[in-house]
Amino acid sequence: MAVKRTDQLIPFCHQIPVEDCTFDITIDDHLLVTIHCTVKTSAKTGVEMEALCGAATAALTIYDMCKSVSPHICIQETRLVTKSGGKNALLERPLYGLVLTGGRSKRMGRDKALLNPFGKPHAAYLYELLQPYCQQVYLSARAGQWSGTALELLPTLPDLVESVGPISGLLTALNTHPEANWLVVACDLLNLRSETIQKLLDHYQAETIATCYVNPERGFPEALCAIYTPQAAAVLERAYAEGVYCPVEILSRQPCTLVTPNHEVELMNVNTAEEYATFQSVWGSCSHGNSICPK
Repeated sequence: MAVKRTDQLIPFCHQIPVEDCTFDITIDDHLLVTIHCTVKTSAKTGVEMEALCGAATAALTIYDMCKSVSPHICIQETRLVTKSGGKNALLERPLYGLVLTGGRSKRMGRDKALLNPFGKPHAAYLYELLQPYCQQVYLSARAGQWSGTALELLPTLPDLVESVGPISGLLTALNTHPEANWLVVACDLLNLRSETIQKLLDHYQAETIATCYVNPERGFPEALCAIYTPQAAAVLERAYAEGVYCPVEILSRQPCTLVTPNHEVELMNVNTAEEYATFQSVWGSCSHGNSICPK
C-alpha cells in the first residue's frame, strides 16, 4: 500500500505504475530485523522512492506491533541498496561486504584483526566502514577463530574449503551468495577510508571479474581491496584446484577493471610488529576520517 501511495506521501513524486513489489524480512539472533523492499517498473523514471517508502512503512508497522513489548525499539538506517536500469544505474546485483580476517598473522605475532589503532578491533572498524555500502557485511575466518574475542558477535563466514589464505574466504563468500557482488577488503589495510571505497564503486564494471585498485609502484592488481563479480567464482575455483592460491597472481592473468588510488598510503598494509609500530608513530595521532593526515 505504501509503495503504491508514494506519490501521495512525498511532495512532487510522480505516480508510477508498479509492476512488481516484494518484501524480504529477516531477523537475526540479536532481534535485528532487516527489511528489503524491491520494486520494479518499466516507466521512464526510477522507483527508488517507492522502495524506500515501502521499507520505511514496513519498519513503522513492525514498530507499531511491537512497541508494547519494549519502549526501546529503534528504527535504524533506510538506504538504497541497488538500482538497475536508467541513466543512473548502480550495482545491478546485491552488494555484500567481506573483511578478510582468516590469516594466522605469523609475521605480526598476534591477530591483525584485533589490532586497535582507532579505539576498536580493526576488523570491527572495517566492518562498520563497509556497512553503509553493503546489504550485509561478514568477517571471513577459520571455523571458531573468533570465539571468546571481541569479534565473536559479528557475522562471520567460516571457510568452507581448506584454509590456505584469502582465496578460501573469497571462495566461501562467492559460493554463499553466488548472485551477489562482493566488496572485499583485508584486515591489514589500516589506512582504508570511505573515500577509498566510494572510488571503487564509482569505477565498478560488471563485465570484468573484479574492479580493484592497481599498485602504483609495481602495477599489479590489489586483489584484497576489490569488488568481485559472480564470474570470479569459476576463475578462483579453477585456480584453487590447480594449487594457485595467490589472488594477486590469479587476477593478474584475468581482465580486471583497474583503478588508480588517490593516495598510495590508502592501500598501505601492515604485516609485522615493526610496521605496526611505525604506523602508530606516523599515523596514530591523526583523526582517521576522509583525509590523509601524516604526523
